[in-house]
Amino acid sequence: MEMYVHYKTLPEGKDIHDVVGELNEVLEDTGAVCGGEPGRIDLDLEDERVNPKYAQISVKAYLQRAGFTRDTTVEIGGMEIGVYE
Repeated sequence: MEMYVHYKTLPEGKDIHDVVGELNEVLEDTGAVCGGEPGRIDLDLEDERVNPKYAQISVKAYLQRAGFTRDTTVEIGGMEIGVYE
């Protein structure tokens, strides 16, 4: 299953390589960053047996701690949810 992070700017003091590495740590064995484009990070949730809601919660918590702006969203299954909602 795919998950996307839509953002306008990266947190101050971080570059895309920092964010990718930290997201890979957050997802551990349940997923990984698999690509993206400017303004979007693509995540692949590898274990289909794990409820994707757990990954979504973990990614949202990371994005909040990292200092992403309020207009950042997480998309899963075609539905976008604000990071701070």
